[in-house]
Order: sequence, then structure tokens, then C-alpha cells
Amino acid sequence: MRTLHLFALVATLGLGACMNGDWETPLTDQPPYGNAELTPQQGKAVTIADIKQTFRNAIQGNAAELVRAPLMLRARVSGNDLGGNLYKQIALQDSTGGIIVGINATSLYAMMPVGQEVLINLQGLYVGGYGRQAQIGGLYNDGLGRMEESLWAEHVRLLGTPQPAAIDTIDFANIAADLALAGQLVRIPNVRIARPDAEDAPAMDVVIAPDDGSLALTSNCANRNIEGAAATNIVLRTSTYAKFANLVVPRSRVDLYGIATRYNNTWQILLRTESDLVIK
Repeated sequence: MRTLHLFALVATLGLGACMNGDWETPLTDQPPYGNAELTPQQGKAVTIADIKQTFRNAIQGNAAELVRAPLMLRARVSGNDLGGNLYKQIALQDSTGGIIVGINATSLYAMMPVGQEVLINLQGLYVGGYGRQAQIGGLYNDGLGRMEESLWAEHVRLLGTPQPAAIDTIDFANIAADLALAGQLVRIPNVRIARPDAEDAPAMDVVIAPDDGSLALTSNCANRNIEGAAATNIVLRTSTYAKFANLVVPRSRVDLYGIATRYNNTWQILLRTESDLVIK
């Protein structure tokens, strides 16, 4: 019987391996969360690019496909729900791309901080698309949804200690022409957050995600156009439940960091925490 180490406080031994590193490195750590019995040898090693290629029809068709083969993904957490803007999901990244993982749980950041390396047994999980954004999750109403946390805990193993510096921040200009590259942590320098017509005073400061009726919302999220980015089909998407929803953004230029996701033919930039918006 497999042993699931969910919340036991067990000491860890750092591996020191980077993403897509040495698969022969012994996995001797005993993580405080997940399935400590998972090893790379239990399946075929795949990358995020491999997953997007193998399940491209399900992703493009906004469908969900069961992973039947033993496939093992090794990647790092690039975004989580610490700031409340990524809800019940984390973002993963390796050297080939990024992908979203839907998990029906909150406070995921406590066990999976940015930079945490994970080993995932994909067999038995679902891969597909929501708005053609590649995701890993569970089945919901015949489509792709979030998996239960108990299922996630069976399929993931934490490797070593978090290494935030191991996450590459991609210049958005390098991926703006290809929506298939969505899911990665990006940097968008020297841009402005656009104001709707009603807020068009040049020097007017705005709340990033107001919940007072002053800005039309979609699914409790505010979409604000980004002026000066490498793509015109791009918005800053912020939940009214984000911890930084009331952040006041000046008319001046800013640098943005965040997870670049896709909704059909639109780029959506998801700030992870308030520090992802840098006022110049």
C-alpha cells in the first residue's frame, strides 16, 4: 500500500537539481505533502511541451482527455494562490513551457511555494483546455475541471526545497506571437494600464479590480487593457478577491510580472502578488 505523506512534519533533504535535471538523482527526501513513493522510473519522462503536443486536440477543443499511459512530469511551481488571484490552481513551468494545474483546494501556496520542484504521475489525471489554455486537472461535467486535493496528493511528490531563482521569467515579447506558449511566467516592461472611457483623465489613478460597479466584471474579475505591450490582444486580469484588488495604479508606466494565460485568442496576465506590479 502506498504511503501518502500529507501533513506529517518530516525533514527534507534538498536535491539541488534544476528543472529537467539529472533523472538519475536519487530521490531520498521525505516531503511533508504528497506521495513519497513516486519515482521517475515509474513512467516515461515527459516535458510540458510533450504534454501540449500529445494532448493538443483536447486542449484546442476545450475538452478533457484521460492520461492512460504512465507519464512522469518534473517541473517547478511558477505561480500559486498566495495573492488570491490564481484561485484553486497553480502554474508549473519547465524549460519547454508552462501549464496550469487545477486543484480543488485553497492555501496551496503553503505546501507548494514558487520555486518548489514537483514530480507528477500524470496517469489517471486529465489534460485538456479551458479557453484553449492547457491545463491538468480532473473531469467536470464531461469537460476539464479541478481535481480533488486527495487525488492530487496521490499523484505529486515534492522534490527538495523551493528554488525561486530556478524559474525563468520570459520576456513576453518572445512569446507574444504564439498563444500555444501560454502558461509561463513573463515580464512585460514599460507599459501602462489602460483606463475605460469613464476614467480617461490622463493623470487619474485607478483601483486595479474595483468591486463598486465602476468597471464591468467577468466572473468577478476585472480586465484592463495593457498599453504598449508586444500584443494588442492582451489584458491584465485581476480577481476582485485578490489580496491586492484595491491596489491603486497610477497613470505612469509600470513593469508587470505574472502568469501569461490564454482565453481563446486573448492573452490574460495574472499577477501573483502585489509585488508583480512595479511602478516606475
